[in-house]
Amino acid sequence: MSRVSFNCTMQEGQVGEEMRAKLAVALQQITQDVLGESPDDVPVTFSDIPRGFGFRGGEPSTTSLVRGSIVGGVTQDVREDFMRRICDSGMEISGCTVDELVVAARDA
Repeated sequence: MSRVSFNCTMQEGQVGEEMRAKLAVALQQITQDVLGESPDDVPVTFSDIPRGFGFRGGEPSTTSLVRGSIVGGVTQDVREDFMRRICDSGMEISGCTVDELVVAARDA
């Protein structure tokens, strides 16, 4: 069983089911490529922030969060590569900007 998991928090209505499925596959593939974990053992869950509950600068927020729990003890270089790949993939799949995606990876 993998020691890696993800929870993605999105603004309600911002990211559809098809896009969520693509994001989940991308997260699992990146985890395999960088950390060597089996994609089948990497759970990815999604949570929605209800409309009217997420704001930034007084306007409805379009920001999403990808929060990962990863294998402890990875080097800073590996962690940065891992998070950069997640950010790049998330922007490519969803069309969001770097200012609309927060990526975090804490040790499991």
